[in-house]
Amino acid sequence: MTLDRKQLDLEDERTAQKRYRRKVQDRASRPITHQGPRSIFWTGTGLPQKPAMPFGDLVGRVALRQPHELLDGTSDFYIGEARADLDGVQVYSWAAPVACTFFRGRRHHELCDEVAVIRAFEHRGDDIIDFYDEPVCDDVPAQPFRKRALSVPAAPSRSNKLRPPVAPVVTTPSPPAQSSVQQPATPQKPGAPAPTSSSTPPVPHPRDSPSAGTAAASAPSLRAEALLRARLAAPRTKSLAPVLATLQPDQYDLVTVPAMESTIIEGQPGTGKTIVASHRAAYLVSDETPPENTLDGTVLIVGPTSGYSRHVRAVIARLTGGSQRVQVLSLPELMRRILGVPGELQSTISRSWQDVDKDLAMFVRAAITRLKASGVMPTSHDVYEHLRHNGSSGHPVTRNSEWVAYLRDLPPIRDAQTMRAHIPLLATIKWEVAKPHDLVGIEHIIVDEAQDVTPLEWLLLASMNETHAWTLIGDLNQRRSDHTLASWAQVLELLAIPYGDPPARRLERGYRSTRPILGYANRLLPAAERAVLAFQQGGPEPIVEKCRQPDLGATVLRHVTRLQDAYPQGTVAVISANPKPVETVLRQEGWVKSRSDHLAWRRSSREVTVAQPDDARGLEFDGVVVVEPADFPQNFGRQGPLYTALTRPNRELAVVHTKPLPDRIRKR
Repeated sequence: MTLDRKQLDLEDERTAQKRYRRKVQDRASRPITHQGPRSIFWTGTGLPQKPAMPFGDLVGRVALRQPHELLDGTSDFYIGEARADLDGVQVYSWAAPVACTFFRGRRHHELCDEVAVIRAFEHRGDDIIDFYDEPVCDDVPAQPFRKRALSVPAAPSRSNKLRPPVAPVVTTPSPPAQSSVQQPATPQKPGAPAPTSSSTPPVPHPRDSPSAGTAAASAPSLRAEALLRARLAAPRTKSLAPVLATLQPDQYDLVTVPAMESTIIEGQPGTGKTIVASHRAAYLVSDETPPENTLDGTVLIVGPTSGYSRHVRAVIARLTGGSQRVQVLSLPELMRRILGVPGELQSTISRSWQDVDKDLAMFVRAAITRLKASGVMPTSHDVYEHLRHNGSSGHPVTRNSEWVAYLRDLPPIRDAQTMRAHIPLLATIKWEVAKPHDLVGIEHIIVDEAQDVTPLEWLLLASMNETHAWTLIGDLNQRRSDHTLASWAQVLELLAIPYGDPPARRLERGYRSTRPILGYANRLLPAAERAVLAFQQGGPEPIVEKCRQPDLGATVLRHVTRLQDAYPQGTVAVISANPKPVETVLRQEGWVKSRSDHLAWRRSSREVTVAQPDDARGLEFDGVVVVEPADFPQNFGRQGPLYTALTRPNRELAVVHTKPLPDRIRKR
């Protein structure tokens, strides 16, 4: 495509974007008509709610090989955030079944076999700044995307009043000298893309696009590869952003699993697990989702930390228009909401297996049953005290000596409410006694970082899930506690879901981190699991620097400054099991801890995140400095917290240490 022709097409798409946004927002702002008793207008009860308003971005465009009757004899359409009709040009929601033509998933639509070209849009703010065309068949039309007729009023003149009205002049663009997607001049092998002009490099067909250095048989399909590379090269932001334009076929397939089908999704860091979690939640509540794939109630996304919640809420709000049918909470936040306890608590998982064992849930239910049988409507305090005293002499909660000793040593409830170790027990009691109204009606729970959920927490979530429909997302290699379950089979058994139904589905390709970073981090994995399938093949090798203990903070700060210079518009983090030495140096150098974000430190216009391993889960940054790997906790001989930390960067990793490194990541 010539530059002039592409610029004309780009202006055309920008005009369509503006018209589309105006239509979506005008429709959402219309008053809702309602018939009913006059009293509901006085009380405000029973009134229908305005639908959530999407922002109104066009995601892409699909051209068919020829006009089709399903499109009223036309041959192309748009995919957007919501359904609209642009004066005969159709825009279908990304959640509608026909969107499979754009995302190239396995959920086949009858138009999928007719697709000739896919166009993906790149946005900046409210505007389309570029597009990427991807041919997906051999017989691409000379002009796959039709041009709309443009009405141009006659030029005004001084004598217009004396003349009869002049009809508008309608001009239809003539066929361009060089089409946006050219026909192949010579026969191509089946499935190969048609060649394009030198100004727009050809994008391989998904079937022919394995990452460099990997076998085609093991590589999942790719789409919108050029746009994806541009997106990954852009600076990281503090919040997750929608990725509809670059959502990959394997991710789309997992996003669109029907709501009542439970599924397990696993994959190494950076494979898009959180992307799937957020987009799946939005899909399940969309009005455009097929009825058999959606639900009537709400969706709960459970993540590991409050930082994760902030990271994900923005994309959920964007995809759903701020719908109240999706709730995003970290597991600690969820339990504090159940308890009505404000403020952050220490997030470290308990060191005692009994604090999080499934038997505690059984004890709670037995205590409630016993108290009700005695004629008492129990409060949370009653149930907790019943456990502390192991029931009554005639009816103990348990006769097991270990549990008897544990229950006897429980602290008073006022003290327990300030201790992270006992929050799962207290939340379980409160839920069984008095469910909060704002957490009732949950019909699907998506659990991200599911490998870190304890048995007691699983049973609490199960009691909240009214339909027992689940999306479980995680990576067992990132487990950070011996008190969590070691296999998906154990999780499914605890949730009473037959093993093998659902099967575990794996995301294979890593997008976030470069091949050098993944290769370094994967040394921590068992030998059979160290394969690297990275989309970003190039990038700096990780820097490993040893220093003296007194120089640790200054050395870390030097790397922070270097990374901030390298990625001035991006994000940088320090991850340390003991961040105090780093924080001391930051304070001495004039950095100030943020009041709004307890992990952020600021000086002038710069910011750095300083996090412990637990707080860094689910987050990503352009550059990361990992401090003193020897101090990171281990479990069952695996180093899940360290592995998680090493895989947070998108572009560059530095490791600073004073102590010997773990054997597997020593410099070779």
